Amino acid sequence: MPLRLSRLFLLPLVACAVAQAQQPSSPTVPFEQAARAAALKSALAQPGAAPFHLRAVISDQKNHDPQWDAEVEEWWSSPTRYKRVFHSARFSQTLIVDGSKTQETVSGPVFPELLRNLTVELTNPIPRLDELAALHLTVTPPDGTQGQIVTRYKIPTTDGAGVTGSMDASVAIDRKTGLMIYGGNLDWDVALHDFASFHDLQVPRRLTAQTQGGPRLTAQMTLLEDLSPADASLIRVTKPTPAKQQLRIIVVPEPELRKLALDTPAPHWPDMAEGALSGSMTMRVVVDRSGQVQSIDNFFSNNPALQAAAEKQLLSWRFHPYLDHGAPVQVISTLTFSFEINRASH
Repeated sequence: MPLRLSRLFLLPLVACAVAQAQQPSSPTVPFEQAARAAALKSALAQPGAAPFHLRAVISDQKNHDPQWDAEVEEWWSSPTRYKRVFHSARFSQTLIVDGSKTQETVSGPVFPELLRNLTVELTNPIPRLDELAALHLTVTPPDGTQGQIVTRYKIPTTDGAGVTGSMDASVAIDRKTGLMIYGGNLDWDVALHDFASFHDLQVPRRLTAQTQGGPRLTAQMTLLEDLSPADASLIRVTKPTPAKQQLRIIVVPEPELRKLALDTPAPHWPDMAEGALSGSMTMRVVVDRSGQVQSIDNFFSNNPALQAAAEKQLLSWRFHPYLDHGAPVQVISTLTFSFEINRASH
């Protein structure tokens, strides 16, 4: 179930701040290099790592909404040989990869993004390194002292017709341990906690993710052990799934998504008693393989009070399916709008 970043989405990024004081004589490295090194200290599913078997449960720690309850189990031998079973009330997936062969069974129209994100980060907490490279930042590597190496940056967004906005993104590394501790962008959002040794790695046994105004999810590992020979035998493809039928998830630039508009009426903005009367709003959107908007979250707006109105209306939007190599795929993208409203009377 690979996630691919469209090359068209590699827009210029604007660095906002690097929260560390650099001495002129201190040796520095590109930030993406430091981030990769930090993530690899914890990544279970990397080449040459010890084969493992894990179980984890995911739940909503904020509102205890059962739609976010999920279970994950994975048997991993190598990056090209593993089996993962994911189950929640809205979506389930059994994925087996054995070399060039893949077998997959899914139920439900869409892999919810927050759940997908945490499922991936359990074994592969590596941020979007191409985004970090585009910032052209250098940092002093971890040196055993207290504090964090942090960068915060903006991901520009546009509707393709002149309206622009941005989404916040960040990555942080612990200066003392050299471990990745949190970060997020359009399709990667996680904070890592409770590190414990597993072979030569420091693996977070608890991960959390939260969207702007959305649920706060926690993924808790309940088991992490060496892969036994009996478990390794489970990683076997008996009936390969054709590539065009496999679930694939792609980050798509907003202008490309909007070209596929099928039923996308302009939002109606209600008058508000508080907040800015004009500005822009950017949000993350997930569109299923049929072209139906399935979720909207991560709102960034001059007037956050408009979030509920935007979500209610845009969940009815429909697009033609986005095709990649002739097959429909699940899409992660943004929607950007300008708004002008009147002040509501009290």
